[in-house]
Amino acid sequence: MARKIILVKPRGLCAGVERALKILDLTVEKSEGSVYCRHAIVHNEKVVEEFSQKGVIFVEDLNQVPNGSVVVFSAHGSSPELFKLAKKKNLRVVDAVCPLVMKVHEEAKRFRANNYLIVYLGHKNHPEALGVLGEVPGKSVLISSLAEAKKLKISGKAVLLTQTTLGLEETKEIVDYLTAKFPNLELPAGKDICFSTTNRQLAVKELAKHCDLILVVGSKNSSNSNRLREVAGIEAYLVDGPEDLKEDWFKNKNIVGITAGASVPEKLVRELIDGVKGRFGGEEEELEVIKENIKFRL
Repeated sequence: MARKIILVKPRGLCAGVERALKILDLTVEKSEGSVYCRHAIVHNEKVVEEFSQKGVIFVEDLNQVPNGSVVVFSAHGSSPELFKLAKKKNLRVVDAVCPLVMKVHEEAKRFRANNYLIVYLGHKNHPEALGVLGEVPGKSVLISSLAEAKKLKISGKAVLLTQTTLGLEETKEIVDYLTAKFPNLELPAGKDICFSTTNRQLAVKELAKHCDLILVVGSKNSSNSNRLREVAGIEAYLVDGPEDLKEDWFKNKNIVGITAGASVPEKLVRELIDGVKGRFGGEEEELEVIKENIKFRL
């Protein structure tokens, strides 16, 4: 049985995700016909299911969207090719891209206009990476690991951009290697990893000092949720909700820490807390590590 449950702050929804969810909600509210969403609005299965129940139709291929329909583009950002196809199909596009992701898009275009090679550190086939690299087709190279970084050859001007949801540790080693090997490699003035991602990773590391076990609320396809589990440094599990809890995780565990990925609404965190309390007990308390009050306007 758990003696204590510690909830860390900050946790859960970041400003970009909160904005995207409001955009999709308002689009559903104000649209008379069907609303489509290209890709999951955010990487959370329960959030997507809730919007599906409201009538939102999620698609990966814009060709599945009838001409003239309303379509929301996800928070992860979209490539110019998707906007061109949407225009060709006369779709009414509402772009819910996170402003911090859009910043990386703008960086890619700006550096490419000045004849830079874009070196992009991110996960292959992640929608955010596909969106950014779609801005500079044929003028970029994607790397996902230190091994790939060591194979990189650069001649001429180059800039390093990164996916916003990466882990601090996984990027530091690669960035340190590349900047040492290529002293002229430019880094944008503002680092690309988003402040919410950084704050949640720092918070979960502090949480780990006070716990025997950490539960991260988030879906398996969520990059930032997976990073939280990885950087915790102690036994940690990624769960969508109380239905994923396993009895053996709690053996000899007195203090359970709980955090949540940036695409997780607080109500899903509460559902997990209630599930833990109901099955394993524990008094609840909160640990605030970093104050976070940034909001993005619609």
